[in-house]
Formats: sequence, structure tokens, C-alpha cells
Amino acid sequence: MQEDVKNAETQTGNPVRSYPNSIQRLARYFKAVPADEKIADLADVLDRDRRIFAVCVVDGSAMPLGIIRRDKLFPLLGKRFGWDLMGNRAVREIAEEAPVFPGETNIFSVSQFLSDALRDGAPEMGNSFIILTGPDGRFTGMLSFQDLSNYFVDMTNRDIAMASLLQERFLASADELSAGEIRVDAWSLPAKGVGGDFYFIKNLDENRFFAALCDVSGKGIAASLVVSMVWGFLRADTLSEGLAGLIADLNSSIVSTFHMEKYLTGFFIICDSAKHQLQFADMGHSHNVFLRNAAINNLEKARVNLPIGVEPDIKPAVFRTGIKSGDALLIYTDGITEQDNPAGEEFGDERLLKLARRCLSSGEKLDRLLVPALENFRKNTPQRDDMSCLFFRF
Repeated sequence: MQEDVKNAETQTGNPVRSYPNSIQRLARYFKAVPADEKIADLADVLDRDRRIFAVCVVDGSAMPLGIIRRDKLFPLLGKRFGWDLMGNRAVREIAEEAPVFPGETNIFSVSQFLSDALRDGAPEMGNSFIILTGPDGRFTGMLSFQDLSNYFVDMTNRDIAMASLLQERFLASADELSAGEIRVDAWSLPAKGVGGDFYFIKNLDENRFFAALCDVSGKGIAASLVVSMVWGFLRADTLSEGLAGLIADLNSSIVSTFHMEKYLTGFFIICDSAKHQLQFADMGHSHNVFLRNAAINNLEKARVNLPIGVEPDIKPAVFRTGIKSGDALLIYTDGITEQDNPAGEEFGDERLLKLARRCLSSGEKLDRLLVPALENFRKNTPQRDDMSCLFFRF
């Protein structure tokens, strides 16, 4: 009998080919048994080789008829008189149905089919196996539902790692400021490896620079796609139409791409150190503080702008304010201030402002103070949201 449990390639006489993104490349089990073989003989083979978790039952032409799983066969034989009653019967009598797919079927198509079947409560779609066939309909291999699930978990983890690496590169590529004596502390920490918060800094000439801090709706890979698009847009735009033109064009790109299913809030600035002037546009962000002599000075905003991506056409209001040596601008996302501790208390704006004022008096970098302060505050409470901030000292 042991010679009758064969690999799929031996059954068909042809090498089994797999293509990129085809389900065949995920096949892990290739053993097949003729339909008329005895159950006892199959059990003997499985007992000798514990690496075989399932076999495919095939007819004389290697066409699949069903599967036999180790975890179901031995409990069946272990029942009272199980060997006596079942041992001499043909394996076809206990073969269970399983989904059959051509090996060249796209992995995602198989996954969608199984997801739909599980959602619809198909009884045969439990913790089972998938049978694969070649162009001639002959058995070419099997995989378990868990194998398919593991593939998507691994793929997601790889995608998250790549997206995280790209975001690290984005942030690392921010320009070093060349506008006079202006300093900036920049920091970002995603909640899920990748996220929707990011900052952007670009020198326009020796006296002017552009900067933005944005918070994309959602988290994870979906948000990181928006981040990548916005970052590329900001890197490519020359700001030839000014701050209002850049924001309007960015809004059009976001709306046309994501059809108002994704949006972002953001605070955008152009700073001119020679003219001692700051242009800014608050696009529904609101988390910013302008400090003069360590006291809060509210930036004048006659009209609040909508977030980017919620309306097809926008005309953002851009404001200006003078800046003096010693002034500071703190821009941050709500992930910082809304982080809670085990008692349910939020970190809040006041703690953040206290750290900013300390930096102004001591010259320390904000992130050097903020990171341990947040860790000590939240203790074992998970990070709830992405966190980012820009702290400009003029």
C-alpha cells in the first residue's frame, strides 16, 4: 500500500507548474491515494509518516474525488470496533468533499470565493483543504485554509514593513532648514507600524521654506497609501501658485483619487525669514499654538478651512502674521494630547505646552522630552493613535 500513496507529480506523470499569484504555488500537500485502497492500509501509511496531514482520493485517471484528513481518520478508527468495521472498506467511502480549483487560479480569486462561502455559512467550508488540478483536471496538490490564511498574514506583514520603511525614508528626507537661525524639532510615531500622520519640510530658497503637518483619516496601510501620494505631491510641487494654489491642487488630487472616501487635516506654512513673515493655512487641523515670550498668542483665523478631500473644489483661506526672534510655533496631531493613561486621563494640551515652554528656556529638543513624558504617562496603556509634531523656534 505504501507505494500507492503517491505525489501528485507521480500520479499525473507530468511536472506540476506554478505561476506568480497562482494558487498552485501555495500547495503544500501532494499525496494521493487510489479510491479503491483499503482504509486500514492508508492509516498504516499515515502512521508511518506523521508529516502527511491529508491525502487526496483520486480515481484511476488521477481525477480528485475528495480528501481524507489525518485528524478525522484516526478518531474514526479509534471508535469501538472501528478497525474491524472500517479497516477493509475502500477509502472512497469516507472521502469528504473539498473545494476544487485549477492550479492556475489567482490566489485572490480563491480567497474571495472562500470568504463568500464562509460568510454564507456553507457547511463544507470549515477547517478544510483546497484541492488543486492541472489543465487536464488531474490532481496537482492541496493546501489547507490555514495555509491560505498564513499567506495573507505574511503578505500583510511584508506590506506593513515596506510601508513603514517608506515612511521612515519620507521623514528622513525632510530638508534641513536653511532659513536664517530658525530651528525645528520634528517627530512622528505611528500607532500601527505605519500610519496617517506625517510632516514635510522643504527649502524654497535661502530665506524661505515650506512645511506641513498632516493627519490622514484612518490608520495602517490604507492611510499610508494616502501619505505616500501626498508626500510625492508636496515634493513635486514648486509652490508657483502659492500656498492657496498648492492646497487647492492637492485637494483636487485627493478627491479624484479617493472619491471623498479619504481626507486629511493639515497645517501648512511658508516662512520668510528675511521678511519676518509667516503664511499659514489651517485645513481643519486646529492643533497649533503660537508662542511669544512663552505666552500663547492665537493665530488670527477669520475663516476655518475644511479638511482636504471632503469637497470637490475649495478656496483655502491663507493668513499672515509677523514673527520675531524668540517666537515659536508648535503644530501637533491629536494622537499626542488624546493619549490616555490607565486611569483614563488624557495627556492633554497643557502637558504638551509645558514641555514646549521648557524647551524654549533650556534649548532642549522637544522630542527628547516628549517621548519619555508620554511613556511615563501612559505606562502600559496602548498607543491609541498616530503621533506627530513640529516645533519651530524663530
